[in-house]
Amino acid sequence: MRLILLKVCIGISVFLFLVMLAGIARHRAQRRSEGANHATAMSEYLWAVVPWVILTGCALPAVRLIVTGH
Repeated sequence: MRLILLKVCIGISVFLFLVMLAGIARHRAQRRSEGANHATAMSEYLWAVVPWVILTGCALPAVRLIVTGH
């Protein structure tokens, strides 16, 4: 049961991350006609990636505990 819940949580996280990246990409495409600069785009992608890295770093020990059953 725990592994099923883990897979559901991973699926939801991946889906939300992809939706967030698609939203950023769509927003950036709409603003290209205004001459958006590269530095702003990079900060937006970092704004999306850094929390994901932090979340993954925190989740890995929890996943190990769930899988090993301790």
